[in-house]
Amino acid sequence: MKKTTIALALLLGAPLAAQTFELGLFAGQQQYPSIHTDVAPGTTLRMETDNKTVFAVRFGYSVVDLGPAQFQLTAGYQPESKATVKASLPGTPAVDVGEFKENHWSAGAMFNFKAFVAVGAGLEFRSERLSASFSGAGDSTTYNRVWARVNAGFAIPSPVVKPFVGLEVAFPLTTKSSGVDPSASSADALKAMAPKSQFGLYAGIRF
Repeated sequence: MKKTTIALALLLGAPLAAQTFELGLFAGQQQYPSIHTDVAPGTTLRMETDNKTVFAVRFGYSVVDLGPAQFQLTAGYQPESKATVKASLPGTPAVDVGEFKENHWSAGAMFNFKAFVAVGAGLEFRSERLSASFSGAGDSTTYNRVWARVNAGFAIPSPVVKPFVGLEVAFPLTTKSSGVDPSASSADALKAMAPKSQFGLYAGIRF
């Protein structure tokens, strides 16, 4: 009975021993799609949102750590970013017409492969809060979708805290069409303007 109890305790304790924590910060560029609307026969209004520098914090919890392979659960938050929206008609210069805002919280999972250059890939569910204002009028909506994340970088060996830094790319698996019908709802128009990709630095500590 005593041996069985010890074996069970070791079995339950093994995953806990493998678990490590990660606290990271993403800083990089967020890109937006160019959308267009036919406002009259042969006349198309094109709207573009300037790329924006964004920051996000992320927490990771490794539930499996076997040799070079690591499976990690993640949670993150990106504070609100504000980007300028420009519009143009054929033959006319683009002018500022409003502001687009976005923030999100996320939850996901990553597979990390530890080597001289560590590589990670995973999926992340993001609940994005989108809003825009044009000529004093505004609207908002929530866009729930899955993003893919890929990163590569280096970790500094340390007995307790391991600093790391690398490059990360993220993009959504679903997007709205860039062609917006004039009769489309404001929610659909905002989703068409939602971010299409991110690229930047991801750095932090593991402990």
